Amino acid sequence: MTTHGARPAATPGVLPAPAYRLALDPDDRSWTARENLVDILERELLGPANGPDEILDGVPDSAYLIGRIAPVRLTAGQDDPGEAGSDDAATDVGDAVDAAESRGVPLTAVDDSSASSDEDEVEDQPQKRGLMIPASMGLRFQFPDDLDEFTVTASWGTYEAVKEKRGEGTEGGGGEGAASAPVLRRFQRTPHAIAKAIKVADLRPSRTTEIVLKDKVLLRVDRYDDSERGCRLIEVALCNDRETPRKIPVEAWLYQTKLSVSASGAEVFLPVNDVLLDTREEPDDELRRLRLQYRNRLEFAHGRTCSVDWEVAEGARRASEVWTTWLPVTETPQTAAEETGAALLDMRKLQEASTDELRTGLEPIVAGYTAWLDGEERRAKALPEHLRSEGLDAVTEARRVQRQLEEGLKHLLGDEEALRCFRFMNRVMADQRVQSQVAERRASRPEESIDEAREAILEDKKERAHSWRTFQLAFVLMQLPLLSDPAAEKRSGDLAKAQLLFFPTGGGKTEAYLGLAAYTFAIRRRQGVVDAFDGPLDGRSGVAVLMRYTLRLLTAQQFQRATALVCAAELARRDDVATWGDEPFRIGLWVGTDVSPKRYDEAAEQLQKAHGGRGYRLTVLQIQRCPWCGTRVEARDVRTEPALRRVYVYCGDELADCPFADGGEVPDGLPVLTVDEEIYRLAPAFVIATVDKFARLAREGEAASLFGHVSRRCERHGFVHPDYQQCDIKDGSKHPKKDSWPAAPIHPAMRLRPPDLVIQDELHLITGALGTTVGLFEVAIDVMTDWRTKDGRPVRPLLVASTATARNASEQVRALYGRDVTIFPPQVLDAGNTYFSKEIPVSEKHPGRRYIGISTTGVRLTTAEIRVAEVLLAGGQLLLDRSGRVADPYMSLVGYFSATRELAGMARYMSDDIQTALAKGRPWSKLPRRTGTDYGSLHVAELTSRVASADITATLDQMATAFNPGFDSTAGKRNRRALREAKKPEPTREVNPYDVVLATSMLQVGVDVTRLGLMLVVGQPKNTAEYIQASSRVGRTADRPGLVVALGNWARPRDLAHFEQFRHYHETFYAQVEALSVTPFSVTSLERGLDGVLVSAARVLQAAKAGPGLSPEDGAARIEAEQHFAGELVDALVRRVARAGDEDAATRARLRLENRLDQWGKRRKSLMEDRKSLVYERVLDDGRHDALMMSAENAKAGIDTRDAAPFIVANSMREVQPEINLLVSPIKERLVYRAPDHAPQWKMPEDNS
Repeated sequence: MTTHGARPAATPGVLPAPAYRLALDPDDRSWTARENLVDILERELLGPANGPDEILDGVPDSAYLIGRIAPVRLTAGQDDPGEAGSDDAATDVGDAVDAAESRGVPLTAVDDSSASSDEDEVEDQPQKRGLMIPASMGLRFQFPDDLDEFTVTASWGTYEAVKEKRGEGTEGGGGEGAASAPVLRRFQRTPHAIAKAIKVADLRPSRTTEIVLKDKVLLRVDRYDDSERGCRLIEVALCNDRETPRKIPVEAWLYQTKLSVSASGAEVFLPVNDVLLDTREEPDDELRRLRLQYRNRLEFAHGRTCSVDWEVAEGARRASEVWTTWLPVTETPQTAAEETGAALLDMRKLQEASTDELRTGLEPIVAGYTAWLDGEERRAKALPEHLRSEGLDAVTEARRVQRQLEEGLKHLLGDEEALRCFRFMNRVMADQRVQSQVAERRASRPEESIDEAREAILEDKKERAHSWRTFQLAFVLMQLPLLSDPAAEKRSGDLAKAQLLFFPTGGGKTEAYLGLAAYTFAIRRRQGVVDAFDGPLDGRSGVAVLMRYTLRLLTAQQFQRATALVCAAELARRDDVATWGDEPFRIGLWVGTDVSPKRYDEAAEQLQKAHGGRGYRLTVLQIQRCPWCGTRVEARDVRTEPALRRVYVYCGDELADCPFADGGEVPDGLPVLTVDEEIYRLAPAFVIATVDKFARLAREGEAASLFGHVSRRCERHGFVHPDYQQCDIKDGSKHPKKDSWPAAPIHPAMRLRPPDLVIQDELHLITGALGTTVGLFEVAIDVMTDWRTKDGRPVRPLLVASTATARNASEQVRALYGRDVTIFPPQVLDAGNTYFSKEIPVSEKHPGRRYIGISTTGVRLTTAEIRVAEVLLAGGQLLLDRSGRVADPYMSLVGYFSATRELAGMARYMSDDIQTALAKGRPWSKLPRRTGTDYGSLHVAELTSRVASADITATLDQMATAFNPGFDSTAGKRNRRALREAKKPEPTREVNPYDVVLATSMLQVGVDVTRLGLMLVVGQPKNTAEYIQASSRVGRTADRPGLVVALGNWARPRDLAHFEQFRHYHETFYAQVEALSVTPFSVTSLERGLDGVLVSAARVLQAAKAGPGLSPEDGAARIEAEQHFAGELVDALVRRVARAGDEDAATRARLRLENRLDQWGKRRKSLMEDRKSLVYERVLDDGRHDALMMSAENAKAGIDTRDAAPFIVANSMREVQPEINLLVSPIKERLVYRAPDHAPQWKMPEDNS
């Protein structure tokens, strides 16, 4: 029988290595493949790989990186040259000062790489001096003070060199020529296991008791009594008290060390902290609530150098056994959206349902939640007294959500327009859901027609292909009254609340707010022109929905999903123009210049180069595939129309079966806008933007149209701002006829209705320095989107946010948006159950995401990275050979790093050390060799900030490419090699899957590639939210369960602390999320950002003014004439600051704003004296203009003369200066700049190789 995992060639005189024995027989489940990969990881890194009495073909120190402890100290004397010093298998720990006086042996080769993501961060850096390889490991636990005796079982393995001639000790190895065969160094393992019964009375409090086991291996036990709690705390350590020369011989190490503690199976081990018994008051409101919700997730032990695990019966509050582990494993359960059986969730049926049918289909959601809360209230009353009030408070808060849900259903059933728009929403959402699945299916099956793919999906999934989840529909119902009534108290009044959708990653949050977007499209079109306090507002056009993200990767992915929604909305509009209006539904991508073009001319130049076949970056094309049908979209599918200054993107379907193909039903193609200029002129219904882009409002007067502030409309170009030079025709005039385009008049435009829905996805990313800047700019955005009804009631956009990790959310939302918050679905008494979602107990049928911790004590982090990655990649190859397609999730390794610098190091190892090790194999391992899919090299992708956006989009698309067992298995590679050697045609493929994807924080949001199942996290991320979000990118479906390997840096105290408490940390890591902090109104923040806020608001709010105002570029000179408006603007900005901050913040903001207005006026007067005119920034070369503001990078460059612009306005919310790439030659003669003779000299390290 041929074994795929066997090595291709055998050493003469030795039989081929036997096949790698898997823990479970392969079947058709990825779950089995994952179980086997976990077993491979343990055998290869911890051992013993081949049973307790194995003979290892290699040095155990090289094979097993974890689970070992060193001798306690170096001998004081010189090495005996006849002993360890001549042993090439010994570990050299280098020279040490006073080593004989130290406990443990020194590690002189500590990893040089920093785990910090920023160069200037020094927190928790690895210790560089005095670091010792641990000579002990152990655990801490506690039990009642009436326990008399417990048992400690210590186990470990030792290895001893055995010298054999090749062929000896192997079957058939004694053949001819064996006498002259070379000597093979092998190592025999000896297992050790000793149980010691320890009487508590023999342990003296606060004293260490030593218990000798054998060969200078002993237990050290410490006892501490806690009379107040009636318990005893015990620490047990397994110690290697051997001494060693500088080169540690193999037999001096202890491998596979383990301690387990029990008391004859009795449940005696107490939790570290039991909230049910701990009556101490917790002053922090949020921590008090978390203690209640996580009261049943208990920790029973704490590791020392290693990690710990325990055995506890379901529902018990005491453990029966605790033990140490070097590979801690925990599995986070799936959180499933709970479905209400009688509820109507089918979008197609909801689209057609009558009022009575809707009542019958939707009332079960409200009734079910009400009944569930009644039960929670009864449970809260049964809690211990010190928890009861907190539990009842949680129920009371959830009752508010219940009432909002009831109000939403009542509004839907009682308002004819709401019902009409609800049906529109369900039609659009159903079409979007089905076509998104069609696009995904046809991406891997391009031979299928659109109709065939749709029929296959509907046949397979039936109504599930177009159904809501209960929590999604409930969230939508809650918001309907707030979207229908712009002046609703919960949306716009003093009690305005942000609606925070809190659901685990991958749970379906996007669908919920896409539904809200569709309803917003419809209700605005139906309400049409509304009467406002200062004039009519046109809701038939303009931006209805503004969705914001922090990362361009997330923006690009969500743009694809949202485009499918807009495609569906546009087709629905075309079917009923009388109801939904003449203005097309469009979507715009408003992001940085590096991501998409700023001007039409730039886009046209890109396309000209692309069509000419030259190298280009086609940033105008932001989608790889048609979101409606999945057909690839390429440069040839993008057209320009110079007369209209428009860029049209068509689906690449040559048969025009897709309505958005050239020649299809929609003549303009896909309704996407990616050029800033077009977005400003056409004001699309849906705009997706990065938060950074709003920093440009002070410089982009044309962007006022996004907030409805327009004054003129050209029938050829759209809404035109005075700064738009390509349409300088005066009002009442017209563009002459051009080619096939008729004459186009320009006329005054009605002000557009500002956005009604603002969506902030991944709220947890709006924190720290970025959050502070965003929070300050929100002051301007709020003022720019606010308006008043005819009777003077305030109107603000409905703010919807989403996150999977939230702490301190109410304070964060208050500081950012000046509103309270409603969290949906609210957690009540238990973290794992909200009625709308519930954690499913882990089982084979319902696997969770499995986390495995690794801490390679005494080993450099870089060495550990290489070895762990090598095992995971080789293990994946073995599983593909044995299990076929079900192993695909574990063939692409996702590496996650906290810093680009660390990622760059791993990229180097992938192309060198790891690739070499995989190709050659290890002498002690039976894992197969692996070659990469990039012509034999590992195919590595990168997702970081240094990668161009177009490349990121292409990488995301390619990450979905699966491995083919017939092509990528060991047997498949051999077959192709045989065909190649025989000069016969061999199979090929268009796209090769990635072996490895290396990523930084960019990965933690927006990456939704369902085939990914394996991740290596190097170093503990800076915060828990980042860790949760990043690791949730793998194992996103139950049929491809995820495996996350967390490799910590043992030299960092924080990493080691997480490892020692691995199980409890992961069982409670949503509670471990750090509180978010933003300080938008601090003195420093106001000094840095308020200039931009003032100028942005002034330019946007005056863009709708009929006559000259502050909005145009030369409008800066009109500040004197607009003093009344400026005063009112300051008042509005200060009122908004007061809503989010306190009285002191409002006072500071007023003083600063009045000072800046004063400086603005002085700047104008001083320039008038010099016969110059004031502009915002664009100074012409005519010498007659000067600027009001400059960028932060110019300010830092030293432009600080008397004539310098007084306003400093940053281009971005992240950086104040652009990145510069440096290419430095190692050959000094090639350097452009030569250091002067007196400069400090660089000394290159000597090559000691």
